[in-house]
Amino acid sequence: METERNTNEPEQTVTFNTSELMYYGVLDYDGNELMAAITGYDLNVSFNMRLINSLADAESCANALADVFYQALMEKLIERKGDSIKPNTVE
Repeated sequence: METERNTNEPEQTVTFNTSELMYYGVLDYDGNELMAAITGYDLNVSFNMRLINSLADAESCANALADVFYQALMEKLIERKGDSIKPNTVE
């Protein structure tokens, strides 16, 4: 979905560090080719429609993407709040 830019607003330049580049993907059934990828600084979503040919393929792809996001979220949660979510040890 594209949105129109207000031409009265001045053009803005946004810069990113190379470490901020993100890349998430889902491999096909054989593990040889990406079925879907979410990449870039703005997380552009792209699908390999050559590999998604049925509702089952689409559901598998969507479920795999959900798993990818869950793993990424857990990594961020542990990174930011790791001390507060570690189990307490009894001394």
